[in-house]
Amino acid sequence: MYGEWLVLINTLYNLAILKFAAKVTGVHVKNKRLLMSSICSSLIAVIGGQTLMITLLSFIVLIGIAFRFKLRSFQKQGPIVLTATVVVGGLLTALQPYLKNLSVIHFILICFLLAVGNLVVFYKQWGFVKLERLSGQFVYETTLKIFGETIPLSAFVDTGNQCIEPLSGKPVHFVSYTALRPNIPATIKKALSEWQETDPYNVSMFSPDYQRIIRFIHVNTVQQQSVVLGFRFDELHIKGKSSQVKTNEYIVLTKKAKNFPHSTAAILHFSALSNKS
Repeated sequence: MYGEWLVLINTLYNLAILKFAAKVTGVHVKNKRLLMSSICSSLIAVIGGQTLMITLLSFIVLIGIAFRFKLRSFQKQGPIVLTATVVVGGLLTALQPYLKNLSVIHFILICFLLAVGNLVVFYKQWGFVKLERLSGQFVYETTLKIFGETIPLSAFVDTGNQCIEPLSGKPVHFVSYTALRPNIPATIKKALSEWQETDPYNVSMFSPDYQRIIRFIHVNTVQQQSVVLGFRFDELHIKGKSSQVKTNEYIVLTKKAKNFPHSTAAILHFSALSNKS
């Protein structure tokens, strides 16, 4: 009877891990195939004993039946299954002393729920890491020329940033005020400190030279629509494999830059992904 319980426990763990691997790698596999793979692998592991050869054979059968014994499956799904097995096995080993007084049914149920819960958390974290890696491809080093200064900035191209200057239709980029502050002329900093969001169209505190490069940008926030100042820059050099230069577009200086992706200093308009300047 003990052996049957071991087969059942291993089958449930294998099934959860295979479902996890299929979900992570985006492969659709019928539940019947996953169940058959889980049962066969469990039988081999329980009957054959805990030897290296049996463990390897059990792993090969588990991956092979579920994903059709293709070399690509062992390269793609294999590492995922192995990682998930180690993660789940480590958790259950650590908690086993606290569960040893439970009945067999309760022990199996709680262990299975813990394994599934752990894999769900692991899957979400896995997706977050993958998203971070993909979004990191949109991080660029740039050089901004504005206010007579040339300023290096790290920037993130946000496909959700579709803000434009309403009169010209030119793209608007968002730049950290803190990052630009050391390079901003004192007269601009003084004028910005005097400018009021409650009276956004009053820019008399800026000199006529700077007023000519100011535009009023309408920005939608969660709470409301607000009007902010946009400044036309001379040039934005975006470096990378496909280096490009943007000219006479606009930036909005923002003090709320703590949550910029990848700790960058600027969020660029989605058009920065295009090679057209």
